Amino acid sequence: MKRQLLLVVSLAALVLFVAVQFYIIHSIWRQKEEILTMRYRDLSREGLSLLLSKKQSNGFEKAMDVTDKFAFYLLTDELNKRDFEDDTSAIRRLALQETYSVMYKNERLTSFIKSFIGERGFNNDFKPVLAIARLDLISGHQRFVLADTVFKTKKKNLVIVNTFKEEHNNFLIEYHYLIDLTHKNELVFREALFSFSLIIASTLIVFIVFGITWRNLMEERRLSGLKSDFINNMTHELKTPLSTITVAARTLEKEQILSDRERILETAQMIGKQSIHLNQLINTILEVSFLERTEFELDRHTAAVDELMHQIVTSFLTSCDGCAKIREDYGANSTSAAIDIVYFTTMINNLLTNAVKYCDREPEIVISTSINCDNLEITVADNGVGISRDHTDHIFEKFYRVPHGNIHKTKGLGLGLYYVKRIATAHGGDVTVASKPGKGTTFRIKIPI
Repeated sequence: MKRQLLLVVSLAALVLFVAVQFYIIHSIWRQKEEILTMRYRDLSREGLSLLLSKKQSNGFEKAMDVTDKFAFYLLTDELNKRDFEDDTSAIRRLALQETYSVMYKNERLTSFIKSFIGERGFNNDFKPVLAIARLDLISGHQRFVLADTVFKTKKKNLVIVNTFKEEHNNFLIEYHYLIDLTHKNELVFREALFSFSLIIASTLIVFIVFGITWRNLMEERRLSGLKSDFINNMTHELKTPLSTITVAARTLEKEQILSDRERILETAQMIGKQSIHLNQLINTILEVSFLERTEFELDRHTAAVDELMHQIVTSFLTSCDGCAKIREDYGANSTSAAIDIVYFTTMINNLLTNAVKYCDREPEIVISTSINCDNLEITVADNGVGISRDHTDHIFEKFYRVPHGNIHKTKGLGLGLYYVKRIATAHGGDVTVASKPGKGTTFRIKIPI
């Protein structure tokens, strides 16, 4: 319960941390964006002031002269010819269109500001934007209003530099000069890159630490479950022979048994058999403990592989009273290998024992050997219940047993395949498994010759 509560609190803290990081990123972005906008606005205005002080010009003189001539043309040649409202609207459109064209074509302010900003080491890749707020034609004391609008900046990339108002012989104009920072997001990102890198790095570190903690927690939980299963299995395995020995010992104490020599021998044999089984269980635990020592070394001897395999199979069938059909297919061609015969024998016996134990029909086993690229390959295939893919990655782990509902359905401590893996690795090789539920399992051991 405490572990689950800790997990929920950790997840909540992680979500809160991510939310805070997003808020910080958003705040930094807005801050950098505002700083960038203020920088270009101030630099543009400073450049405009410098142009006005040096040349007494705002860069639109030529544009205004051309516009004045165009306004005169409208007053004399166009305006008097138009009587209808639609015609007046057409003049408005023509006037605005041509005026914009003249101003963009003839203004010199943009080139000066770009040069001014570039000399100070800042990006000058921007576009000029002109917005006419008012345009009047002047004819004597009469004025014809062609445009009268209130300009509002809608785009975030636009930075307003200045508003100009000029009056010439034939027109009056009020217009805004702006710059369009087309690469504003890129510029903001560059300036905020270091801060973002630190935030992302810290977030990744937190996620990595959380992932490692989560994995360790799940591993601890899994190992705790394996430990509990092992204790339950071990208790069950030990209680069976001990209970039998206890019952047999009490039987020997009865008066009617003492006079029956045959019953005494039968009971003594039972005690001996269960004592051997109990001793085997204890030796299995001790052997696995020994295998985990760092100073563990094999006692290698050169042995003919095919001959040794045949001896192991024959001995196994004898010990289990022919409990399985085993087909031998040896192709090592009398090859000898340096192996620890005792551990090697136990490794093969464990695979054969599992093949018989986990089979719900008459066990049929195929055991074969071959030489492949200076490696000895031993294959043990059975027709047992098989193993699902979810469990094949864990069957070589210590104490791991494939769940079958009731953990005592088949006896064992979850050490047999761990033993196989450990011995194969100690020989410098490896063991792999391929299995299909309901079809059987194939173990392949590879050991360097």
